[in-house]
Amino acid sequence: MWHSKVQHKRTVENDVIMQEIMTMLIFDGSDQGWAVISRGPADMAKAKGETILKSFVDFEIWKDGVQEKGFLPALIDYVHELHSPFHCDRLILPGATGSIPENVVCAECGRPMEKFIMYRCCTD
Repeated sequence: MWHSKVQHKRTVENDVIMQEIMTMLIFDGSDQGWAVISRGPADMAKAKGETILKSFVDFEIWKDGVQEKGFLPALIDYVHELHSPFHCDRLILPGATGSIPENVVCAECGRPMEKFIMYRCCTD
């Protein structure tokens, strides 16, 4: 999807889908996995795997919100509560992206990320 968007001259700055792809790539850089739970484009819970798993383990804490808001809005609210100001996110772009974005914001706090080029070799 990234490659297709780049071919059509879309960027993180001018395309909402590119922004969501960037978020998933940032979550993927954590090596914790990630999850997206959605009901259409408007309601979307997205988080690193550890965070989404904790939210399901903690369901008893936020289940009352499901009655008043609905499952997905209550989940989204709880996932936001779990975000910590202390985090370490990295971005690993696929090797053939064809484009390196000028500006990337942190998927957790929204601040601009420092720009580096990262390569990784994992031999588990």
